[in-house]
Amino acid sequence: METQRLMLAEDVFDSLLTGKICAIRKGRRDILLGELIFESTESHRTQKVKVHTVIITELQRVPFRYVLNDGFIGYEDMLVKLKRFYPDIELTSECTVIVF
Repeated sequence: METQRLMLAEDVFDSLLTGKICAIRKGRRDILLGELIFESTESHRTQKVKVHTVIITELQRVPFRYVLNDGFIGYEDMLVKLKRFYPDIELTSECTVIVF
C-alpha cells in the first residue's frame, strides 16, 4: 500500500516543527490510521507523521483543542482563515480532523 500524502502550504508546514498535531480539511477525507507524509506546496519538503485519530464532523463541532492547536483563536477565526483554502466553507460544512 502506498503511503498517504497530504499537501500543506509553506507557512502551515512550518508549524509542524512547532507542535502542530492536527490538520483540518473540508469534506469527508478517506484518511487511514498509520503513516502519512505531509509535503509543502512550494519547496516540496516532507515530514512523516503517524495518524492516530480521524474525526468527521461539522467545522463548528471540531474539538476546541484542535482549533487552538491548528493556530486559530476560535471558531470564527478558523472559518475566516480556512476560506483561504476553501472559499465556500461554512461553520456547518463537513470536515475531517486528522490527528497525529
